Amino acid sequence: MTSYAARLLYFLLAAGFMNFSIHAQTISGTVKNAKTGEPLPFANVFINNTTIGSTTDEGGKFIITGSLPRNVELVASFVGYETATKTLSLSGSTTVNFKLEPLESVLTEVELKSRRDKKWERDLRRFKEVFLALPDDPFASQLDIKNPWVLDFETVKESGPNYVHATAQEPLQIVNDALGYEVTYYLKDYRFYHNRSSYVGFVFFDSQELSDSVEVAKVEYNKVSSYMGSIRHLLKSVLLTKVYEEDFEIFKLLPVDLSRVRTNLYTEEIDKTIQHVYADSIQRIPLENGNYRIIWPFDAEIHYRGKYWLNDYYSDVYYPTSWISAPLGYFDIDRSGVPVVPSQVVLSGYMGRQRMGRFLPHDFVPSESFDRYRYQAEIDSSQLIFSRWNNLREKPYINTNKPYYYPEETVWLGGQMLYQNPIMSDTLSRVVYVDLLDKDSKVIQSEVFPIKEGKISGAFVLPKVLESGYYLLRAYTEWMRNFSQEDIFLKALPVLKKEENIQAVALTNSDLFGDLDITLTDSMFTRDTSKEMEFQLSFLDETKELTDAHFTVSLTDADLVPIVAEQMTIIEAMEWLDVKDPPKDLTLGSHQIEFGITVEGQFTRDKKRDPIINPITVVRDDLADYGIVNTDSSGYFRATGLNYTDTATISIAALDSKQKHYGSVTLNEKSKPVFKGSYPKLSYETYLRADDELRFDILGDYVLLEEFVKEDEKIESLEDRNYGYGTPDREIGEDKLATISPDAMAAYLGFKRGGKSIGNYNFGIKASNPLLIIDGAQYPFLSDAQFDQMMGTFIPVELESIKVYTFNATSFGMAGFGGVIMITTKKGQRTEATEQTAFNSEGFQQFRIRGFSREIPFPNSYENDQPVELKPTLFWEANAESHTGVYSFKVKIPQALKRMNLRVEGLTKDGLAFEKTFEIMVK
Repeated sequence: MTSYAARLLYFLLAAGFMNFSIHAQTISGTVKNAKTGEPLPFANVFINNTTIGSTTDEGGKFIITGSLPRNVELVASFVGYETATKTLSLSGSTTVNFKLEPLESVLTEVELKSRRDKKWERDLRRFKEVFLALPDDPFASQLDIKNPWVLDFETVKESGPNYVHATAQEPLQIVNDALGYEVTYYLKDYRFYHNRSSYVGFVFFDSQELSDSVEVAKVEYNKVSSYMGSIRHLLKSVLLTKVYEEDFEIFKLLPVDLSRVRTNLYTEEIDKTIQHVYADSIQRIPLENGNYRIIWPFDAEIHYRGKYWLNDYYSDVYYPTSWISAPLGYFDIDRSGVPVVPSQVVLSGYMGRQRMGRFLPHDFVPSESFDRYRYQAEIDSSQLIFSRWNNLREKPYINTNKPYYYPEETVWLGGQMLYQNPIMSDTLSRVVYVDLLDKDSKVIQSEVFPIKEGKISGAFVLPKVLESGYYLLRAYTEWMRNFSQEDIFLKALPVLKKEENIQAVALTNSDLFGDLDITLTDSMFTRDTSKEMEFQLSFLDETKELTDAHFTVSLTDADLVPIVAEQMTIIEAMEWLDVKDPPKDLTLGSHQIEFGITVEGQFTRDKKRDPIINPITVVRDDLADYGIVNTDSSGYFRATGLNYTDTATISIAALDSKQKHYGSVTLNEKSKPVFKGSYPKLSYETYLRADDELRFDILGDYVLLEEFVKEDEKIESLEDRNYGYGTPDREIGEDKLATISPDAMAAYLGFKRGGKSIGNYNFGIKASNPLLIIDGAQYPFLSDAQFDQMMGTFIPVELESIKVYTFNATSFGMAGFGGVIMITTKKGQRTEATEQTAFNSEGFQQFRIRGFSREIPFPNSYENDQPVELKPTLFWEANAESHTGVYSFKVKIPQALKRMNLRVEGLTKDGLAFEKTFEIMVK
């Protein structure tokens, strides 16, 4: 659009707004009973979505006059009758007559209330969140539905997705103290699907009479604050080509590049996944009815810089972000920026948060003189500082195969990390420490487990000589020690005498409030020496659609492992995610994020002329892994990312340019957190059991299924198996490499911060350059110049593939801390990795350092003809995942088994926590 055309359109719009504001119109007419023709006195007649309305007199007549919009939807309603509407184009005086149809049956308030049960209450709670306000909206506490009993809910199952449908026999009476309105809402349709919702109705706003000047000012503030950054505010700014002046930015979403991982950095995504759209390039077409058609052929991302906001999509942006799409490629709006047909505009993000609680009448006009910057602090700057601090909080949750143990038994555990901000999870800890504490808070046993994609699994064996009593399982990461004690995971772990067992209590499952339904089906196959059972778990969401989940599964003998009361659940643990008041001190301590086994210590110089900053070489065993880290000016050094099990020899030395060692190192001893707080305990009573009940989960008694080898299977080369390093996070194949540009190559590789880093990064850490692996040969710890030189020698068309590791880079040890780029050339394919020269440890100080605890897999398989003895735990899976909402497994069970308990605990793909135990009788 030319600048002249833009100025002309702006002039016409301004003239239209002035014309709209100075000409008065009148609407008059009657409201009558459609069957008898009798007038209906005191019927409500109003212009939809406004504060403009009237009531009929005793003769059923009404009149509405004033500065009215040119196009209106007039609504007439009367209790016990169907609501009627008419769309009008006003010009001077207009006469409208309504004939309302009586409703066939109307229940009384007492009858309506008597039909409400717990399911209705759950549906009402969800309805309020979808319709009124989200739970974290400050307005939520100032909103109320005065007559909720008029609502009725039903689950509709059709050929498409299931949904919850709501109807209302009478208009909803809503009090909105935040915006100063009494709202009457005539609900026509409400649908709640698994991942979306919609509602349609007619609404009339009646302004509250406020006499307190402070309350009046507060309400006006809330109105303007709700308007700023709303869809109406944006579209009016588009109409007037004042997008930039109103603090908006519009971006077009670019096609998804499957070979590139999207970052959470706004500065990295410009021109990669989003592209600026300028307001004067958006086509606006005046329509004959006085409305305007906005041509919107792309999906858009909207940034509103006029407010502070706790952005959970970008880590470097602190203002609202929204997304808008138009399924038809256009939408129509009136002169105030209000969409004429709301379904033409699909909103998500910040604008999608706005519910009826923030909805303003269409005749609300913000003052042109309001101070925009006065309204920026919808959240204050202290909240932004807290958000940045809080985003880096993590907490483990651990479940065990059973609630109590005996000496010498194996404790199998599984669980996951909880994150205050999940988008930061890939930059947080990869190591979790698990301690067993006695009743005096003394550490009896310590284990170290890797965190893989946020999940935890492992096992350890209790000491053979261990007194019975109350014990405590404690789990934490080194990084967590910078935060409050409540972030440390604590779980009661009783240890009994071998002749004791716990008295069973009645099973009580957690109430999932209809948000999730978990069903179990089982079938049995009888063999000569054993029985085999197959179990199938199905997970159905609130609309009875199958949904996926990840969880732990524990199947136990109900006679050997009875139900114990008041066990900790992940549902309770999720309360940690609730935003609390910020602590006074938001300073982070000295504990750092660990991406693997970490070595830290102090370097001491031999001579004063030695450098202040010194390179420290760290080698594991005979060059199984090595890295170079620099000390700080005090001599402190730290190397993280080592990945090994049990114990390794770590050789450390400072080497000069001639590879001669100098100085000396001492390692820092890793400390344990001091136990603070209350000691969690389970409530139970014990009894002495008979000799035939003395069964234990002692690993040596299990016999695993023998390994077998498939014949005629293709022998994979080292290259086919990515030299043993597993599946990459993304890959560029030969076809794309033939046409790729250098800039596009950088985007595909996912370089961050304008540099070379593709690996771990947040504001508290800095990663080295990526590890290069070229045809199997490793080139670690390259300087920027060396990295550029090596990458510059390759011509993309001469390459067979480029594979990138970021989230899965821990298997590469310290060298992979900054990510890994694996390049295979067409001419240099290798069948063997490059041979390493033997490590000469002369001059290195050597230390024996413990790594991750050894793996103890649960024996879920047995030889076919092997009889199965009674055991407390029959099946355990620490990281179970459903597929299309279903999870199945088989297990061989002893012939003498009578009863089992199957316990599942975890999260759905939408983050809903659940825990449920099934009691199973063996027939």
